[in-house]
Amino acid sequence: MGNEWQTLHNPFLYNDSDDAMMAHVSGRSTDIREIISGSQSALILSGAPCIGKTTLLRYLMSAPDAEWSWRQENGLLLLRDQFKLNQFHFVLIDLAQLEGIENIHELLPLFVIQCITALSAVSQLVPPAADLKGLRKLLRSLNVENPTARYFVMLDKIERLARPDRPFVIAESVAQTPQEQGIALLNHCGAIRTLVDLIDEFSNFGVILSIESLPRPKPADQFTHVSADLARFSTMTLQIFTWDDTTAFLRQEPEDFGNPWSHKFQKAGGNTIFSEDEQVWIREQAGTHPYLLQQFCFYAFHFKQGYASVYRIWKQLEDVEKQQLTELVKERVSTFLRHLWKRLQEALNAASIETKDEFYNFIRSFEGKKTEVLSPENWKPLSTELRYILSSEGIVRSDLFQDVYYPGAILRDYLQQRAYEEGHSITRSFWIVITKDGRHEPLSLSELEYRLVRTLMHHPKRCAEDELMKGAWGQLTERPKFTQRMHHLRKKLRDHCDGVEVIVNHYGGHYSLSHPDWLQLE
Repeated sequence: MGNEWQTLHNPFLYNDSDDAMMAHVSGRSTDIREIISGSQSALILSGAPCIGKTTLLRYLMSAPDAEWSWRQENGLLLLRDQFKLNQFHFVLIDLAQLEGIENIHELLPLFVIQCITALSAVSQLVPPAADLKGLRKLLRSLNVENPTARYFVMLDKIERLARPDRPFVIAESVAQTPQEQGIALLNHCGAIRTLVDLIDEFSNFGVILSIESLPRPKPADQFTHVSADLARFSTMTLQIFTWDDTTAFLRQEPEDFGNPWSHKFQKAGGNTIFSEDEQVWIREQAGTHPYLLQQFCFYAFHFKQGYASVYRIWKQLEDVEKQQLTELVKERVSTFLRHLWKRLQEALNAASIETKDEFYNFIRSFEGKKTEVLSPENWKPLSTELRYILSSEGIVRSDLFQDVYYPGAILRDYLQQRAYEEGHSITRSFWIVITKDGRHEPLSLSELEYRLVRTLMHHPKRCAEDELMKGAWGQLTERPKFTQRMHHLRKKLRDHCDGVEVIVNHYGGHYSLSHPDWLQLE
């Protein structure tokens, strides 16, 4: 029985190959629902590194008649009543075939051939002539064969096309990164324009372009140096998992990895992969980040498998073993965390000073927290820039009508440590105590909000805008920036005081406190 444990494949081993084990719970049910129900024909799937773009595309490629496909996921049950999921087909264009081309005029014909090859593989039709006319004929035939079906071609890892040794140069391109250069190449040879024309001509045709997002504070800054034709595409930012998808991912049973693997696991003596206690612990450590979850699950399974190989029992992890595993995973993900911090700093450097200040105040709010819901009073007042950075870079997930959760302990601890190393103290907090109706209620403030309230309390009856700016920023600042911050602060206090307007805005650019006796700064 020991040998059976030793030869059992670790189901959480990340493998980017076509023959990788297909789990029955992807963690991406929410995102697949958005792709299917959004009715987009041209979609840019944008996301940070290690967020799972390629994994999602490969999962979508599974055929309707396969032993298992995304169409059978429990998280997609609601879609089955609205859509015929078997009518959706996703194929990946093999850009590797374009890497060795030295003549730019050969790129478009070869690209069209790859589109024909990929689309022909999901139908019973005889491949037509290998040119653009043949591709149009194929799409017409697919529509006749199955009028309700939709066919998406997907492009991934476009940066592979940006070879420095190519003999031709796109002089008019201002592309900077390898990815932008790859897109510029597809644009210059006419591939992107061809895809846009086919989308206009065929209602059954769609395109998904997978792109690594740039670390920026605004989505509008993502595609500055790429094709104007991409304006036709809708952008979907791939974020970390939702809480529900994470829970489902951790609850996977042996059967969720296929009958052969399940039979081997149970024959060796296994039952449940991770106990409920282990699931809670992994989620506390990894949060809902796909890469961190995969790493924790992989090493937790590896540890339990090693123990079972020796003692022939699939046992629950003890506290000492959890501590050892946490240290191991921290070591393994250190490069990823350093790269994440570098991207965060790049995004913050392109943002406003207030956004950077908010970011470090947000890190301060981690103190004493586990993986739990962020209160609306700590999330909603954050600027649009910071919320975009936090969600697009994989710190939190921000979906409409869904709770926002703190990141897992690994990420929280790392961000706090880096903030401390750079001289941004995370031990100091800014609080105001509101005394109303005999109750003393503390309210957390950002440092900027604290300085605004302090200035108002020095001049509670009449405080000019210039005075507030100097008190908070140390100098005069742009009025739109000031009014936005005052709006958030007034709303924050109003929401905390049962709708009472604590800060009153007067005509002529003056402010006052309606109840200065309620407020006490800590």
